[in-house]
Amino acid sequence: MIASNRLPSLDPLYTAFHDEEWGVPVLHDDRKLFELLVLSQALAEFTWPAILSRRDVFRKLFDNFDPSSVAKFAEIELPPLRSNLLLSEQKLRAVVENAKQTLKIQHEFGSFSNYCWSFVNHKPIRNGFRYARQVPVKTPKAEIISKDLMRRGFRCVGPSVVYSFMQVAGLANDHLVTCFRYLECRDNAEKDPKPKNEDIEVPTNAA
Repeated sequence: MIASNRLPSLDPLYTAFHDEEWGVPVLHDDRKLFELLVLSQALAEFTWPAILSRRDVFRKLFDNFDPSSVAKFAEIELPPLRSNLLLSEQKLRAVVENAKQTLKIQHEFGSFSNYCWSFVNHKPIRNGFRYARQVPVKTPKAEIISKDLMRRGFRCVGPSVVYSFMQVAGLANDHLVTCFRYLECRDNAEKDPKPKNEDIEVPTNAA
């Protein structure tokens, strides 16, 4: 969890991730959103510091998280990926399948960004927690998104994974109110509060 105020003793990569990336709204960038979804799935097996230390490896092996490229990965490519990333075969198969489903969402909604942000009415959820113990591992909104993703064929996208994704991609601002990044992420979101093609909405049965 990164919601707590960062400590000077933390790993430099982890500190930079907190200070510059975690919680910043990711708009109009489907590759980045797909990357953050994959990394959020990896949290089931690794910690953020461990993931960040191998982030360049993730990006190289997954073609910079281009969904159209990852969707074409063949069975023969999975063993080398597993040995390099140390991810389970289930997770690797999920990444490939999720890339395929992401392409379908892009076709239906115009972009993966439009789809994701429609669930939160195109603006980040501000929770305003004061203590790290208040930050949940999942929420009703995450459960709704999780169910819709699974209905569309996504794998390994339970509510906890989805909420980690919402936090890191800025759909939910879970920096503590005492953290200097809370206001900075809020101000960042207000500069560009709505994705392009904002008339595209998630189907009513998924809201």
